[in-house]
Amino acid sequence: LMCGYITYEQYKALGGTANSSAFPRLEQLARKKLDYWTQGRITGPDDDIRLCMVLIIDAMGKISRGEKDVSSVSNDGVSVTYASARTEEQMMGSVYDQIVEILPVELVSLEVGI
Repeated sequence: LMCGYITYEQYKALGGTANSSAFPRLEQLARKKLDYWTQGRITGPDDDIRLCMVLIIDAMGKISRGEKDVSSVSNDGVSVTYASARTEEQMMGSVYDQIVEILPVELVSLEVGI
């Protein structure tokens, strides 16, 4: 019985960036977030579920490390760095939007079937 939706090996194979010591906690938090977003409709992990888990775990890892999205521009020796201080809510909202695109509508639809 697999209690999680993704193993560390699967996570790394999909390009996950969290280290192995942080992974168990992040995986558990990500699973709870995904179960909440899907209202517990996931019956088992598949490739799409694992992809969603990587997105959530990486976002949570960034949030816990306090990372910001940064871009820099250099022009004639003048360097400007823009840090978009996205809030945790904004980052998770962005991840949710991606997950809605990945998963079938019956998993993430907030509408209750009649």
